[in-house]
Amino acid sequence: MAMVMCMIFVILGMMVITPLLGYAASVLRTSRIQTEKTDRAEAVRGALRIAMADPKALYDTCSASGLHSEVTLANPGLDVGVHTVCTTVNSSAELDDTELRTAIITTQVGSAAPVGAIGSTFAGNGGADIQAWYAGATAESAGGTVWLPQLPSHALNHPANSGYMMPAWAGTCRVYFPGTYSAAVTVNDTVPTYFTSGVYYFESTVTFSGAANVVIGEGAAEGCTDDQDAAYNAINAPSNHNISGLGATFVFGGAGRLIINDTGATGQGPRVSFNARLVDPTDVGAAPSKGVSIASVNGVLSGGSSTELNLPNQLRVPRSTLGNPAGADAVSGDYLPSTLVPSLDPMVTVNPIVDISYTTGAASTVFIPGYIAVPQGRINISVAPAMSAGKDVQLVGGVLAALFTQTPDQPANTQIGLINRIVQKTFKLVGTTTEGNPQVSSVAIVQINDYGEFAVNSWVTASAGSAPS
Repeated sequence: MAMVMCMIFVILGMMVITPLLGYAASVLRTSRIQTEKTDRAEAVRGALRIAMADPKALYDTCSASGLHSEVTLANPGLDVGVHTVCTTVNSSAELDDTELRTAIITTQVGSAAPVGAIGSTFAGNGGADIQAWYAGATAESAGGTVWLPQLPSHALNHPANSGYMMPAWAGTCRVYFPGTYSAAVTVNDTVPTYFTSGVYYFESTVTFSGAANVVIGEGAAEGCTDDQDAAYNAINAPSNHNISGLGATFVFGGAGRLIINDTGATGQGPRVSFNARLVDPTDVGAAPSKGVSIASVNGVLSGGSSTELNLPNQLRVPRSTLGNPAGADAVSGDYLPSTLVPSLDPMVTVNPIVDISYTTGAASTVFIPGYIAVPQGRINISVAPAMSAGKDVQLVGGVLAALFTQTPDQPANTQIGLINRIVQKTFKLVGTTTEGNPQVSSVAIVQINDYGEFAVNSWVTASAGSAPS
């Protein structure tokens, strides 16, 4: 009986255990497949996360792609092999076609569009009617019009005109902060220099020469630091740093002017890059600086206020007003009208308000993407004979000036006027596993601005033959 019972139990056990073992084997096999699938899904998602960790670098790399031409991104270095590519889905310009303002306006009688002009030119440039240029001017940038911006508010504190150094652990970097500068500012060494974002008001010269390497405001052009690090870490930085928005605006009053030259340069001349000025519309004090890189304080000082500049048969310019309070005299906002007014008298030399001059063979670049509004000032670009090679001057946000003076020789690349820059691109990022099964892909559609801000529009991950997740 005992043997019979044992045999019965063995038979029953085999009937139960064999299916259980088969089921367990199936579960383990499925679990392994699911684990491998999960690992691969996380790997492709991780590859895209790594790519998006530096959106500015991603923008620069993927800008070389097209709708049907891929750019391969760097290997993310994960345990699971992943191949990542990007294509450009869409590009957006800074301005709509209906918003393209007049690119070049000259206000003095007898003046003309500069060499290297790009974009539309005001029909009355250099004409005898000295007020024709501002008859239809607007305080806001608008399509087909002359833009005569109002002035933003500016801080009244006086930051050090020699700047502030970042600590050694942050790398070699000199920093400037927005405010009022009554004394000259000079950068003529090799120390990388960064002007934090905001509004700067100068009543004396700002000179970038020698091998100066200067980035003005945070944005697409990367400086030796950024706004946040400068505010927190610059040695002895002002307690009120006055940083606002992105990019920077230089306002020149009194004898203030911008000088860029290669005096003292050898192999490398000055490199000066402004970043386009962006301001939150709710910041009413700084709002008029949006899109403006350089502006002059216009008019003539008369007692405790200012009046328009009126030189009969030569030049007529309205006085500058504030954006907040709207229409107020600029002098009430602690500005002084610029004294750098051109003269028709050949015996009288008045300094240009923007003066770019090269006398050596050193390479040099000047990039100003925002509007330059100096309607009672002169812009000068001069190059010594046979010294054009390696020189690059781009004033491409639109220019309003009394006149231009230029030498026969000009920088090898000279662009003056308005380029409707591409400031945002939409990319398709695709990461795909390169080994094992199942193959898994992750696809993200990402919008990135040229200065690095980004948004993910969609993100889908799926293995071959399965639904996306």
